[in-house]
Amino acid sequence: MNKITVLSAVLGVAFFEAQALTLPEALALARETSPELRAARAEALAAREDVRSAALWSNPELSLEVEGLGGDNRGANAAEYSAMVSQEFPTSGKIRKRRAVSTHAAEAARFAVDETRLDFEVAVQKAFIDVLAQQELLKIRSELVGLAEKFVETARTRNQAGAASELEVIQAEVSLEERCIEKSADENSLVAARKKLAGLIGIPTVGSVEGDFFRTLECPALTDQLDVYPTLRRFQSLENQASAETVLAKSAAVPDVKFGAGSRYEEIGNVQSYLFSVSVPLPLFNRGKTETLATGFRADAARAQSLVARRELEQERTELLAAFDTAAGEAERYGTQLLPKAKRAYELSREGYSSGRYGWLELIEAQQMLAEVNIRAIEARRTAQQAAAELSKFIIKE
Repeated sequence: MNKITVLSAVLGVAFFEAQALTLPEALALARETSPELRAARAEALAAREDVRSAALWSNPELSLEVEGLGGDNRGANAAEYSAMVSQEFPTSGKIRKRRAVSTHAAEAARFAVDETRLDFEVAVQKAFIDVLAQQELLKIRSELVGLAEKFVETARTRNQAGAASELEVIQAEVSLEERCIEKSADENSLVAARKKLAGLIGIPTVGSVEGDFFRTLECPALTDQLDVYPTLRRFQSLENQASAETVLAKSAAVPDVKFGAGSRYEEIGNVQSYLFSVSVPLPLFNRGKTETLATGFRADAARAQSLVARRELEQERTELLAAFDTAAGEAERYGTQLLPKAKRAYELSREGYSSGRYGWLELIEAQQMLAEVNIRAIEARRTAQQAAAELSKFIIKE
């Protein structure tokens, strides 16, 4: 059992509130608790059992007959007793063909598990990145509230000294309230992000998460080969299944044969004889022809769906690559160019305000610019990391 799962059982909710959760731990928990994965795995196990079932023959039949009881006969003394065991023998390789259909269905179910796992892991990664980003945003908001409180103190001190008007004090207090409102909104967003992550990984609550949010942004190394992607492999299996169903439907034109063997006992004369029967359905109504047409259409539909899936995956990958490149470029420019300049502008305005060279408006504008640049930098990083997380599902390890 996973380490964190054991700790959850022993320590309960308090563990997750106190312990910083890492991404590998979150993914491990998600794989253990995901109802989506559990459902997909159960479908795959059921499909595997269907393969075994398809290889089995139908059960033999036992029939018992008693004739000559009642009426003008002399009770059971004139009865005739017959017992027969019959077995249907499938023709035209139907068992092998049924097994082929079930085998392809089981393959599709197995690839559906991989597909579900990849999609779910991406969802967990994106939720984890959301929490990381909200934690960083809340740090900035907290810093801004602290700065705004200092501005209020400075404005009041300057007002008492006659160097600033009452208007500046009011402006500083209004700015503080605005920063507090923004901080409260980000606190609520962080709570919501943590609840979303907790729900995905199947635990009651999540405290802080631990990860390098400001790591170097790198695009996953992708290959142009999409054939190994589970979605396309699932559709290929469904196409193969439909083709196998067409082959099976064609064999329905050849009827199965039922053979039987038994014995008959006659009370009168104490005579025992042996019975043998052969039963062959008359193919007056050829259902195999219509079933062949239907399965042929399903095979065409599966091929078309496979093409649609390939096209959508290619479009999705192209769009994600563009989104990553754009967001990573923005994050780079914010981090190396805009943020240093915004910080310097704020430092200059604060120094100038303290010395009386700049007014309150310049200080507020510099503070707001610094906050916006910081927030945009974090948002760009969040977008880039989430795009990279979605692109990671295209890296398939055989």
